[in-house]
Amino acid sequence: MKITIIYDNKIAKDINGLKGGWGFSCFIQTKEKNILFDTGWDGDILISNMKLLGINPEDIDLVVISHDHWDHCGGLARLLNLNKNLEVYVPKSFSKHLKKEIKKRANIFCEVQQSKEIYPEIYTTGEIEGSLPTGKIRTSIKEQSLIISTVKGLIVVTGCAHSGISNILNSADKLGKVYALIGGFHDFEGYNLLKDISLIVPTHCTVNKKKIMSLFPNNCLKGGVGFQVDFQD
Repeated sequence: MKITIIYDNKIAKDINGLKGGWGFSCFIQTKEKNILFDTGWDGDILISNMKLLGINPEDIDLVVISHDHWDHCGGLARLLNLNKNLEVYVPKSFSKHLKKEIKKRANIFCEVQQSKEIYPEIYTTGEIEGSLPTGKIRTSIKEQSLIISTVKGLIVVTGCAHSGISNILNSADKLGKVYALIGGFHDFEGYNLLKDISLIVPTHCTVNKKKIMSLFPNNCLKGGVGFQVDFQD
């Protein structure tokens, strides 16, 4: 199983033409399915980075969108124009207008509310409620993360983690031991929760990235566009 980051604020691989941008997307290759988790903001950057990294949009089987902020779902329309056979999984709380538009183009459309197995060894946490500051108040938001079971343990992939890393890890713990945590950590400060995780890759929307990397120098890696990690079976 291999994960490649194709959209992020930073660039990790020295390939001419790769572009960074505000948002997140990663390509997950398993034995059974090719999964795109989130799509970044700019569809042109998403597709361009894919091609430079040797990823054919038509080879993607399903797309999982963490939440309906544009930096995580903005590239979806462009992708749907290129691949007519996509299965798309979005949180039930997703914008009803966007859900209507996605249904028109997706081959299979699924609304996710509860945690469930999407395919063998591939799970969604389901919607986990969190909040984010909006002026002087906090606004509720629901977000899903992805969990993949491997021989090394569970790989947890997050979008922004508005729902809280602790809540996401609690959901994953029901399925087994977490081996890797990859994606956005938002304003996470519960550093002790990471001490038993073998691989930590904080990406887009991680406020305390430098702190996390300084605390866990032996198992924390920089993400960025082009970053790849291969979880050999």
